[in-house]
Amino acid sequence: MNELEHELLQQAQSGDMNAYEDLQLLLEPDIRRYVRRMVNNPYVEDDILQDVFIRFYLNMSSIDPVSKLRPYIFRIARNRCYDEFRGYGYKDGDLSLDDEPVQMRVSFTEAHRVPNPDDITHWILVQLEVREAIDNLPDTQREALILYSEEQMSYAEIAEIMECSVGTVKSRLFYAKKNLRGLLRPETVELIDEEFNDTPAPVKKTSQPEEKSAEEPLTKPDKQDTSEEAKEPLFEGVPRS
Repeated sequence: MNELEHELLQQAQSGDMNAYEDLQLLLEPDIRRYVRRMVNNPYVEDDILQDVFIRFYLNMSSIDPVSKLRPYIFRIARNRCYDEFRGYGYKDGDLSLDDEPVQMRVSFTEAHRVPNPDDITHWILVQLEVREAIDNLPDTQREALILYSEEQMSYAEIAEIMECSVGTVKSRLFYAKKNLRGLLRPETVELIDEEFNDTPAPVKKTSQPEEKSAEEPLTKPDKQDTSEEAKEPLFEGVPRS
C-alpha cells in the first residue's frame, strides 16, 4: 500500500491530477477514521477532512522524501483537529495532560454477565468498552495510542506527527496502556491480553524483590513495570521502531 501511495505522490507532485485523486481515495478512509476518533463530532468531520486535503494538495510538493507522506498528512489532520478544539474554547495547556490522573472506570449495564468469547456480540461490546476507555485517557496519551494501535504507526512516525521525541512517544504509550488497565474491567484486560499475546505468561517467583515506587518517572518509560496494572501486552502487536 505505501509503495503505491509513494508512487502516486511522485506522479501528483509532477502535476498528474488523476494520480492525486487516486492518492486521496487511498488516504481518505484512514484520515477520516483518525479525525473521527480525535474530535468525536460527526458534524465537523467532513469540514475538517476537506480542509486537510486542501492543505495537503497545496503543500504536497514539499514532501521529500515521499516516505514522509503519511506522517505529513496526519500532522496536517492533527493540527486541524487542534484548531477545532481551540474553537471549543480549549487552550493549548488543556490539551497536554500526560500527568492527569484517570479515575473513571468504564462499565456496562450487563458488566456482570461474561458471555462466551466466541459470541460476536461479546467482542463488539469489548471493542466499544475499549474505545470508550481510550476516549477517557489524557489527550496526548489517547492520541499516541490511536496512532499506534489503530493507525499502525511506528514510534518515529508518531513522533513526527505529534512533533515530539521518540522517547516522549514511548512514555505516552507506556502511561496510556497503564491508565487503560485502570479504565477497563479486569476480565476485559485478560481477554485482550490472551488475544494479542502469543507468548506464555512468565511464572511468578515465590520471593519478590522490594516493590518499586508506583510513581514511575516520565523520563524512564522503557523501564518495565511488573505490576498487574501496567504489565505488557495491551494492544501489543509486532514491535515497531
